[in-house]
Amino acid sequence: MDTVEFTTTAHEHVHPERAANFWDRVGIFLSSLCAFHCLATPFLVFLIPTLGIYFESEWVHLGLALFVAPVGIAAFLIGYRHHRNKSIVFLGLLGILGIVVASFLPHEWVEIFEIDIVTIVGSFILLAAHFWNRRVCSCSNS
Repeated sequence: MDTVEFTTTAHEHVHPERAANFWDRVGIFLSSLCAFHCLATPFLVFLIPTLGIYFESEWVHLGLALFVAPVGIAAFLIGYRHHRNKSIVFLGLLGILGIVVASFLPHEWVEIFEIDIVTIVGSFILLAAHFWNRRVCSCSNS
């Protein structure tokens, strides 16, 4: 009886740790962009009034949140399937929550400075979670 061999090429099989690594890198970039945006906004408002108005706009926060949240969720879910560490997922979701709440909270309800604080803290928590997720995925891979 003849046997049939099934082989896969490297392109056909995606390793979960590589996928998590990719999404963590994208998440690190986007979280850094959020943190940079919030840290730079006060300086841009004073230095370049026209650009500062657009940079401080609600749509900028909403746009960043709409990219940061799904990328973070993808990275943490893929990473969790690999390392099963709930603390990483919790920390990541906490950071995402901070960014999303600050982005969708009506700016009339709170001061811009308070929203920036929540966004910066959320961004740094999210950055820490992405780095931790990436480190754990890389370590368990070897």
